[in-house]
Amino acid sequence: MRRRPLLQGALLLMGAGAVTRAMGVVYRIVVVRWAGPEALGLFQMVMPVFRLASAMSTLRLPVALTRLTADGLARSDFDQVRQARRVTAVLIAVLTAATAAAVAASAPFLARGFLTDPRTERLILLLPLAFVPSALTGIFRGFAEGRQNMKSTAAGQVMEQLVRVPVVFGLLSLWAARGAEHAAAALVIGLGAGELVGLLTAMAMSGWWAWERASRPPHGAGRPRPVRQRRPGPVFVVVNDIRTARELLAVALPLWLATLVNTAAQMINVGLIPRRLIAAGHSLGAATELYGQLTGMVLPLLYMPMLVVFPVATVLTPAVAEAAAAGRLAAARRLFFKAAGGSAAVGLLTLAACLAAPAAIPKILYGAPEIAPLVRIAGLAAPFAFAGGIFASVLHALGRTSWLLGTFVLTTLVRMVLVYHWTADPGLGIAGTLWAVNVDYALTAALNGWAAWRQLGRR
Repeated sequence: MRRRPLLQGALLLMGAGAVTRAMGVVYRIVVVRWAGPEALGLFQMVMPVFRLASAMSTLRLPVALTRLTADGLARSDFDQVRQARRVTAVLIAVLTAATAAAVAASAPFLARGFLTDPRTERLILLLPLAFVPSALTGIFRGFAEGRQNMKSTAAGQVMEQLVRVPVVFGLLSLWAARGAEHAAAALVIGLGAGELVGLLTAMAMSGWWAWERASRPPHGAGRPRPVRQRRPGPVFVVVNDIRTARELLAVALPLWLATLVNTAAQMINVGLIPRRLIAAGHSLGAATELYGQLTGMVLPLLYMPMLVVFPVATVLTPAVAEAAAAGRLAAARRLFFKAAGGSAAVGLLTLAACLAAPAAIPKILYGAPEIAPLVRIAGLAAPFAFAGGIFASVLHALGRTSWLLGTFVLTTLVRMVLVYHWTADPGLGIAGTLWAVNVDYALTAALNGWAAWRQLGRR
């Protein structure tokens, strides 16, 4: 019986993932054929800014909220859950407002100082439409996932795509002929529309308010309820709940720093990869197009099978956290072995597909069989990338986020050094960048897999 919520949650997310992936495939095909690689390249250039803004807005607090919620419910400590929700909501709201103002003020500098194309300034100014609702959604999803309620996440994923796809298609029909900048703006606005609907869905389906009513006993039942002083404002909420804030930040900050390092590396790569391609003999336009092929076509092919792995990784965190808190270590180890084995199998199947049909897959999806060599190389990363996601979820659940940070910093540095040298090699070019990505995934999976095994074995 205890397995059913885990299984049901995973199947629910898999079903939602299948729908959104199918819509995403159609979306990407139309975008590539209609907007073109140049517009896709511009959009991909500002995505590191979007991820950085999202990281600054949340500090990865939703992940910490998931863990503290699962831990509190396992011990029937409802006060901990309430405090964790309250502190998370206040911190994310304040951080999101500050980040939106900072992004708007720094758009000219970011476009000219970090990115290689000044046309990205308008796109950066549009980014708050997307990352503000995305950050606020994390409050409700983090709480719902801590209760192993995946309906909110699954429904939100579907609704985001149901809105994003037609908005982008409608705007592209109006703006695509006006150039790559307008086509890229359509992609950003569509992203924002989807995130807004995702927020509304999460608010409606997370059970945020219903749980609060259900978790409090009727007045006069059981022990008398303590009289609480009315708190005058959000600042005092954070001060009075400082212990909970520290617990949240102890889990979230290492993850946030890892995200920050990743996003900073992506922003560096946005400028570094085109420049190293130019050093390899490509023009600026060709370098931008190659970057768009890598980030907008090849890597998304690698992530498509994640519709099977990602739901398992999502439900694994609260399930392992709850099992560990309740002292059911054997159950936690069983979950770990099953999830790791399944993700490795999916990775091997993905590798086989990429090696067997490297030209047919991108030809059918994008009409671009010329990227077949890149598809073949990307397939080699699949077993490591998918298993690595499971290992990271287990370490999240066990609170070993500092290890994840250290591993991530190390592998990111290795990747950037390899990108610098291999991308400028005329014999490798953009393939050198992809080989560096493969080394990153393999090293990350090895380190985090060893750590997860050690942690579960010692407990």
